[in-house]
Amino acid sequence: MKLFYKKLKLLILQKAIDLCVFQYSFRIDNGIKKVLISIVLVLIVHSSFSQTGPGGVGNDLGSSDLKLWFRTDNGVSVTGTLVDSWQNSAGIAVLDISETGAQRPTLVSNAVNGFSEVSYSGSTRLRTGTTLTTSNFITDQASSFTVCRADNTSQTSCVYTTDPLVGSTRFSNHIPWANTIYFDIGTCCSNDARMQVGGLTGLASYSIWTYDASPALGKQLYRNGGLLQNRANTTTYSSHATHRFNIGGNTSGTNGFVGDVAEIIIFNVRVNSAQRIIIDNYLAAKFGLALTGNDLYVQDNPANGNFDFNVAGIGRIDASNLHNDAQGTGIVRMLNPSGLGNNEFLIWGHDNGLEQATNTSDVPASVEARFERVWRVNEVNAAGAAVNVGAVDIRFDLTGLGTIAASDLRLLVDTDNDGLFNDETPISGATNVGGDVYEFASVTAIANNLRFTIGTINSSSTPLPIELLYFNAIATDHKMVKLDWQTASESSNDFFTIERSTNGMNWEFLKSIKGAGNSSVLLTYSATDSLPYSGISYYRLKQTDFDGRYSYSQMREVNMNVWSQSTVQIYPNPSDDQIIVEGSADELSQISIYNALGKDITPMMIITNFSAEKVQIELTELNSGIYFLKTKSAINKVFKQ
Repeated sequence: MKLFYKKLKLLILQKAIDLCVFQYSFRIDNGIKKVLISIVLVLIVHSSFSQTGPGGVGNDLGSSDLKLWFRTDNGVSVTGTLVDSWQNSAGIAVLDISETGAQRPTLVSNAVNGFSEVSYSGSTRLRTGTTLTTSNFITDQASSFTVCRADNTSQTSCVYTTDPLVGSTRFSNHIPWANTIYFDIGTCCSNDARMQVGGLTGLASYSIWTYDASPALGKQLYRNGGLLQNRANTTTYSSHATHRFNIGGNTSGTNGFVGDVAEIIIFNVRVNSAQRIIIDNYLAAKFGLALTGNDLYVQDNPANGNFDFNVAGIGRIDASNLHNDAQGTGIVRMLNPSGLGNNEFLIWGHDNGLEQATNTSDVPASVEARFERVWRVNEVNAAGAAVNVGAVDIRFDLTGLGTIAASDLRLLVDTDNDGLFNDETPISGATNVGGDVYEFASVTAIANNLRFTIGTINSSSTPLPIELLYFNAIATDHKMVKLDWQTASESSNDFFTIERSTNGMNWEFLKSIKGAGNSSVLLTYSATDSLPYSGISYYRLKQTDFDGRYSYSQMREVNMNVWSQSTVQIYPNPSDDQIIVEGSADELSQISIYNALGKDITPMMIITNFSAEKVQIELTELNSGIYFLKTKSAINKVFKQ
């Protein structure tokens, strides 16, 4: 829901900027130029939303040059293993791709560095339901990044195409130019219908194929960061307004792509050379691939700790090839480097630890707890040698982690690079810059190879996360109310009291559950109201310390009159391996799973349909924590132990 509001705020803010620019144009002759320019500049400063696209280039709100982004870790919907649709992670819903019937490709789990792949047989495809238009894609230049491999290296086909909406099945119209292919798997069409690449090798192994094209600079093809071909532009761009975007092809023989795809990224501009290097490093770390050129981020190597996740970066080749603000798919954003020079980069990623402050041992004396998750950086030049890009602003998006006092936050940097934070000096001075985002400005402690994380000096006011992770009250088909809750940590916790009410104002005691006293591990509690009120009632949880101090959870509403076949049952919940989901066939016709940050992780899951009314979901690949199961009309929490 918070992601929705962020997107809404972006749209509202953009409209406000447009309005102010209009006012400036209208009133400039009336002598108030300075005031109106100030309004516009203030809005522009505050509209500087982070770059949440691949590697931190572009954004995922549909408002940047990033137009197509298909990731197997986001938005893949399947029936069994057959792919029904694939969400466009660039945020342009009309460019989602889907298919029905025998044309659907297959999702293969844990195929490349733990990530899934979409496998195409030559007669399978996914495609947009709308055509490419001037509003959603058309341009005379582009950059694309494709992580794939070919099973049949002699086929005459490409991974993606823009095909006629009706009629011909020829795969010769490719982004960005008609009759020009961004790269060949084998050969295609004829010499004048492709960018021919002599001696292309490594087709059967996963590679990162990067293609840049523009009328002024021609076409360049890279494999794993190394330049393969550099061609002058010899083709005139033509409109694709009657074509839609395809991955694979519904055809036979050697016309359709046979192989596997893990990620496809397409910008409708040519990204600059610094951005291309950053995206290549993001993909190489994510999928465990070795770059032959510009391999700047090496913290993904096993010897360095496998900091493979949510890699993003800033960098500069020269004044015309600059990228100085990035967040990517993670929660850390870096921007405003004070000394970023030519051929210098700062790239970071994390170890996939929990985004929870449950580590209470490896912390400095003044810090009570820190995130389990740790980030590591490379601050290097284009040759891989250590450099200093100057001070940077570091922001953490702590959405979903409860009430936070900025003064409690501490940035921890492992300055002596010994893998420990308990011997470091915490960095204070965090400020709330809005939207649950907290900034440490002008940080100079970050350097090549160093680790960093975030902690709190007060686990009571800023627990990261809150001690009570959740409290649920759910009606069951046995006409009872199941109550459960989980704590991340407990300090002097004597007992819990469950209270109920018919009106949300007058409360009565239901039962008491003994607390753990002091704990730094996840603990789960449950209870049952065997004789609940009919109709609507309310429940809340009271937590009492040994000294008598107490606090309440939020209220939970239960309506015992709405139990029907459409109600979803999830059991066991919590679970450490798998859950069973039961409900009506209509309710279970749509199933998606999201993590606590709202990220769709359905592609990571193994979902088995026992029947239209009963589904099994494997949880073994998930970290412990809270997840959300979305069916057709309901959202329920799932708790992984």
